[in-house]
Amino acid sequence: SDKRARLIDAILQRPEFVDYWAYKWSDLLLISSRKLPQPSMRAFYHFVRQSVADDKPWDRFAREILTVRGNSLQNGQANYFMLHKDISDLTETTAVTFMGMSITCARCHNHPLEKWTQDQYWSMANLFSQVAIKNGDRAGEFSIQSASEGDVLHPRHGVPMQAAPLDAKPLLKNSDRREYFAAWLTSPDNPFFARALVNRVWRNFMGRGLVEAEDDHRQTNP
Repeated sequence: SDKRARLIDAILQRPEFVDYWAYKWSDLLLISSRKLPQPSMRAFYHFVRQSVADDKPWDRFAREILTVRGNSLQNGQANYFMLHKDISDLTETTAVTFMGMSITCARCHNHPLEKWTQDQYWSMANLFSQVAIKNGDRAGEFSIQSASEGDVLHPRHGVPMQAAPLDAKPLLKNSDRREYFAAWLTSPDNPFFARALVNRVWRNFMGRGLVEAEDDHRQTNP
């Protein structure tokens, strides 16, 4: 009577399952030898594959990428920040990858198809303004740290916005901005993270997302 459950458990233990989802996440995270040196690419891929093999919860997976510190060859997820050195690219890629939404339009003006304003965009971007990258001794080696200061300026106002996630309270105390963002992102109260991941998995198995397109979770998407 439990043969279906036993079959599913057996499939989930197969190395092909790990290979498949490691490939899916590597594709989503843009892990490629065309974008990263070979040692960096291998380290990032190894992090993703080991996370799948360990059945790491997705909230922990996201936190470990977004709050990473240390050597990029020992902590492969640090290469996420090498792929996205530009702060706008980092902000927009993080929103698409982990929240299933594009906020690119709000970089220059209030979003015409969504509620996000330009001020909100640069408030979120300021959460990533204190990422410090230091070169290492080997090819593809560097370290990621959180700096104690540094802001990105609003292009129109010429001043930094208070660091804040979308639709969330600004960070008032002088603490790690990436930690604050990751805690907000993976909070049970956040409506974006779980919904985006469920939609990706559903679309993978069913051929069509609960929301189409896969990364179009804007309120005006019919």
